[in-house]
Amino acid sequence: MVKITDVAAKAGGAKSTVSNVLTGRKFVSEELRQKVLNACKELDFQPNFCASGLSGGSTHIIALLLENTTDIGTYPFYKDLIMSCLTEASAQGYSLLVYYDSDKTKLLQTLRQGRAPIDGAVLLAPGVDDERLAEMENNRTICVVIGRPSHENIGYVDIDNKGLVVNVVDELVAKYGTDVYLLNSSANLTISQDRAEGFCEQCAKHGVDGSGRVFFSDACTEDDGLAIARGLVKRGSVFITANEGLAKGVYDAVEQAGLTVGTDVGVFALGRSIEHGHFAPKLSYARQSYETLGKIAVGALINEIRTGEKTTRLVDSEVVFRDSTQK
Repeated sequence: MVKITDVAAKAGGAKSTVSNVLTGRKFVSEELRQKVLNACKELDFQPNFCASGLSGGSTHIIALLLENTTDIGTYPFYKDLIMSCLTEASAQGYSLLVYYDSDKTKLLQTLRQGRAPIDGAVLLAPGVDDERLAEMENNRTICVVIGRPSHENIGYVDIDNKGLVVNVVDELVAKYGTDVYLLNSSANLTISQDRAEGFCEQCAKHGVDGSGRVFFSDACTEDDGLAIARGLVKRGSVFITANEGLAKGVYDAVEQAGLTVGTDVGVFALGRSIEHGHFAPKLSYARQSYETLGKIAVGALINEIRTGEKTTRLVDSEVVFRDSTQK
């Protein structure tokens, strides 16, 4: 295995110089920096940033781990989240790397080999028993989750998803009655579990068994919404959906049944996108500030890096009732 001393010898510099080039902690002349980088390339040197962190060093780099690449163009919150994370990281003297799930295998391999060039990471919407959390724990990489982690002793910042669903169920049951359904996102996500838990608990308070009224969808598309709602729609029904894609499918099902959204059937979306931006009648929805979530999460991560203190915080959503829930 190539060591940092081998790189230093080939570059004609000291071990500390190589370390400074790789971490950016101190200024190194451009000529010497290039010699070090060339030596690393020729020797195929893979620096163990985790080990350097444990010995007191810091890369002053943090990572943002996103779910996938396809949703970035569809959901504006990705852009808002990334920009807020970049802004907060920069304000506190850190650089930000962004990883996507398309890099998941490579990222896991990097984490397992202790070569992730980061001091810590913000992980968005982890799945149940998420491998990335386990690997970061194994490598003692500090992590803050946007969402609720299934692992204990991990800091997190999240929308109060359970509280949001509870409030929406109460509001809509008061208007339409108890024929209420939740069209949820993937069952593998903790956000889905929180929503389902809040939904079932509140249904029970209204004398309804909610367990058979929760439907999970991995893709959360318009077609999924239509397929689920088609056999359920009737006058007085209420559909709470994970996103606008599912809501659009419910609109289609209501139209096919010869009914009217709002007047006959209530529809509420827990998340928004730009792909399904136009709804008639106007869709009721929950507005979340992903700029706020990103800023809080990065601040919490850097604080934990510096002090060891973990943050757990829930953020409220703004509920916007419009025509789709006006009976």
